[in-house]
Amino acid sequence: MNDEALDTLAGRTVGFIGLGLMGRPMAANLHAAGATLAIPRRAAASMADLGPDRIEVFETPAAIAAAADIVILMLASAEAVDTVCLGTDGLIASATSKTLVMDMGTTDAAKTASVAGRLRDAGATFVDAPVSGGRIGATKGRLTIFVGVDSAKDHERVAPLLEVMGKNVTVMGKVGTGQAAKVVNQLISFSTQVTVAEAMALARRSGLKLDTLIPALAGGAADSVLLQILGPRMAAEDWSITAHMELASKDLDIVMNAAADRGLDLKMTGVARQRWSDAIRRIGAEHDIAEIVRLIDPDFSGGGWHGGGDAVGSGTDD
Repeated sequence: MNDEALDTLAGRTVGFIGLGLMGRPMAANLHAAGATLAIPRRAAASMADLGPDRIEVFETPAAIAAAADIVILMLASAEAVDTVCLGTDGLIASATSKTLVMDMGTTDAAKTASVAGRLRDAGATFVDAPVSGGRIGATKGRLTIFVGVDSAKDHERVAPLLEVMGKNVTVMGKVGTGQAAKVVNQLISFSTQVTVAEAMALARRSGLKLDTLIPALAGGAADSVLLQILGPRMAAEDWSITAHMELASKDLDIVMNAAADRGLDLKMTGVARQRWSDAIRRIGAEHDIAEIVRLIDPDFSGGGWHGGGDAVGSGTDD
């Protein structure tokens, strides 16, 4: 978060449900910018280091909706979004014309449309604004954010929050287009990660030093942000948690369903999806995405995270 964002959200109460690996630093940045956070009881311990000032704890989503100007969701699945929004004591129970719900996780298009429609019927406003950039981008307030919003007025309400959490914020169109853009992002990202893993395995088996090769590729046609982030982690056999493999599997399922709904056969994406399934089966869904290189070449260290601690798989549950 830029220093310029300090106190820009003073006087605003923001509900935040989904304080996991990414949601927690996103919420912390909003708090640092002056917002009062309304959070679920079960997430209170994870936010304790922020101190008691401007942290309000509630028992239900409905109570959060009643207290907050805007409620942000950073949840692990479409099912979780449905439950939090429409379930017993869900956001819809307290929805009014002043309620704005912003879904920043990755949710399939059909669920986005269904939840948005139900909330609109209750008088509330819905915005989809899924993010990319991982835990590091969330912590630094440098996320890429794809925004689907139905009016300039709605965008005006959420823009100050988005500016705190993201660096590259783009309005894609009406509600639903944010999730559509995120689907494309995930297709490119998780398919490319498989290719990077295969390249690193081939390079090492060929006797190349990865610490020499990765900078040598910089700026060339083979270079990418993913190579420069994942390559050094694979070279260092750094399996600290940034996102769990189960996230790749879940999101590529969304990609494949979106393609099928549009009459497209994405063969390369299908292969990538199978490779993530293989990695989950052999290594474990709770392991970091960088460990997919161990599926291709088991000679890479197996010393990754094996459960316990505070790591949250998708970074999006509370």
